[in-house]
Amino acid sequence: LLNIQGPDAGQFLRNLIDKLVARQQDILRLIACTEIFLMPATVFMVFGGRMSLLLPFIYYRFLTLRYASRRNPYSRQLFYELRVMMEQLCSRPSCPAFVRNMCHKAIGIISRLAPPIAQ
Repeated sequence: LLNIQGPDAGQFLRNLIDKLVARQQDILRLIACTEIFLMPATVFMVFGGRMSLLLPFIYYRFLTLRYASRRNPYSRQLFYELRVMMEQLCSRPSCPAFVRNMCHKAIGIISRLAPPIAQ
């Protein structure tokens, strides 16, 4: 539509679209991060009595579908990066042993809950 009106029409919109295209990966990674961190929030809200008990199960299904998506690799990539980051933090000598054990157990549980990916 902007191309029909000419090269000088809607310069503000053209600049906005160019910036969105340039930052698209960062925006999609932010969305994936938000989706991932909403899961613990829903669990805490269930324990706080603010949400239905059914919501974490529905949201878990949504996350597994996003993780298994071939069109959108950002959720899977971000889960991997978060796991590596947690393993690096836990491997530091200054990390207490009980925190290290809790992190490794949490990583194991989350890894078992991840759906298998067909290559």
